[in-house]
Amino acid sequence: CQINNKVNPSVETSAFINEKPKSTKIDGFVIASCSRCNLGNSKNKKCSMAIKIDKNVYEVKGHSHDHRKAHNHDGICNALRIAHVSGNINGNNFIAQSFSLMDRPK
Repeated sequence: CQINNKVNPSVETSAFINEKPKSTKIDGFVIASCSRCNLGNSKNKKCSMAIKIDKNVYEVKGHSHDHRKAHNHDGICNALRIAHVSGNINGNNFIAQSFSLMDRPK
């Protein structure tokens, strides 16, 4: 493609975020799942929510999940999910201002 795509990463988007922006601000769709069960963080002794951007996994802080639902067929311990998130990356953590797992269309 010959187009010069100068995308402004700070603009709200409906696109899937597949690489970490230069700023630490994230606002869009990401992969979300259990960091221990599905995203390769076997160091964790318990299940916890995380997001994956490119090959990096960030523990989600500021959002709690219902562990009783985590082991449902579509729960975070059994499936990769899509989430719409807003917040900041801080080291290996994602500090969530908003976090919403997407449900299938009705």
